Amino acid sequence: MTRRMKKTAERWVRGLFILAMVSVVPGRGLAAELPWLEMTIVRVVPTGVTEFLAAQTELSALEQEAGLPWRSVSRTAIFGDTYRFVIMRPLANLGAFDDDPSADPVRAAIIGRIRGVIASRETYALRATPTLNHALPDDQEPGLMIMQVVSVATGRESEYLTVMANDVLPHFVDAEMHHFSGALTFGGEGGYVHVFHVEDFAELDRGSPFVRALGAPGAQEVLAKLAGVVTRSEQWLIRYVPDASFRPAPETAQ
Repeated sequence: MTRRMKKTAERWVRGLFILAMVSVVPGRGLAAELPWLEMTIVRVVPTGVTEFLAAQTELSALEQEAGLPWRSVSRTAIFGDTYRFVIMRPLANLGAFDDDPSADPVRAAIIGRIRGVIASRETYALRATPTLNHALPDDQEPGLMIMQVVSVATGRESEYLTVMANDVLPHFVDAEMHHFSGALTFGGEGGYVHVFHVEDFAELDRGSPFVRALGAPGAQEVLAKLAGVVTRSEQWLIRYVPDASFRPAPETAQ
């Protein structure tokens, strides 16, 4: 393993180690029913946050009225760009993007207000990976989360998924830490997005269920498997914004 490869992989694992990673995606197998997700990362001008959130609340109301099962708006918490927001919603298919969004004047006006207060906007299509998920129950509202964006070398995706499915994520399931994953398909580098729920900041001090379960030697063995597989990673703390989001109503017992 070269020094540069080891440094990149260590940065990825270190991000995983600090977890003590929304879901923003509800449970009940919705990811399996709706195979695509739209993820938008928006940077808002500091003076435009109030207007941005008001417009997002109105847009969520329109989406809910139209039958969308859920929509989430989250904001960077404490560290990094605190004017960065992450918006996710499910997609039944990509054909919906053939429609002209300006055809609905109410929606177009809301989008116009949003455009007036943002500094940048990046949108990605994620393919759902439901077999990797341990979804948050619908009767629990998201709160603080860690979002990790991992770039994977071309042709090494299956290796990455094997390590995650067999060596990493089961320890989060055992620790009852809910999480969601999606494959970055369109909009940027190929890779994966992982979002893990944490109770609060104090939980981060406990360390990752992954390293707690395996210990440092076992964690290093996993690290070695990812040499040359993970090329870049970023991790942010984000907090769910309930007033600008909506979730499906919990199922009632029959």
